[in-house]
Amino acid sequence: MKKILLSVFLLFAVILSACGDQQQQSGQADTDSQQEDVNEEENTQDGTQADGNGNQGGSGGIAAGTLEPTLEVNGKQASFQITNQTERVKKLILPGNSPYTYVITNAEGKTVFEISKSNPQFEQKKPVTLKQGEVIEYKLSIPEALQPGTYDITAILHTEPVVKAKTSFTRE
Repeated sequence: MKKILLSVFLLFAVILSACGDQQQQSGQADTDSQQEDVNEEENTQDGTQADGNGNQGGSGGIAAGTLEPTLEVNGKQASFQITNQTERVKKLILPGNSPYTYVITNAEGKTVFEISKSNPQFEQKKPVTLKQGEVIEYKLSIPEALQPGTYDITAILHTEPVVKAKTSFTRE
């Protein structure tokens, strides 16, 4: 009789132990889900993700939650690229005719060239789907009439959120 009671007690203890592990694992999954929601809420308005210190993610590697812009100048042309570095497909809403503008300023900060064909607020919008790791690229012409010197170029993609990139180049 004692062996039967001891066996029932041990069986009961094993069942309770297993239920406790399952609840603990379920609680961990809920915590992970809540942490993921908090991480998504930390994304800033410009599409980059802020860390706990308020710093925004930069380039290099996959930086969850960011659309990463790059801007490179090669002679008479610049390349403005936006890479989806998020873990999800991003849907960008772009103005139909001119999804971007760019401005070239001299060393004193004075605008010497600007391309903005029309007012993007009043153009018909069109969606663009950008998969994980996918890149969209725009070629920007650098005017030949620029005098020798150092210039800054800023490119702006008119989407929600607005994506900007800036770099310097030298005309010899």
